[in-house]
Amino acid sequence: MMSFSAKTRYLLVTSAILVASFIQFARGYRPLIVAVAALTFLSAGNLAVYLSGSKERSIRRQQKRDYYAG
Repeated sequence: MMSFSAKTRYLLVTSAILVASFIQFARGYRPLIVAVAALTFLSAGNLAVYLSGSKERSIRRQQKRDYYAG
């Protein structure tokens, strides 16, 4: 399984959303709609990246406790 750093995941999410926004803009969608959708997806996508990182950190802390306790 491939693992990316948190910074790389943020950059991948952000770049994917920006590319999708440019495509929608090129297709003729209204700029306001594209901007609102992009901001919404950026906040939701980056929040998802942050929360997944929090879960990974929590699991690592638990593994350390189990290691030292065992």
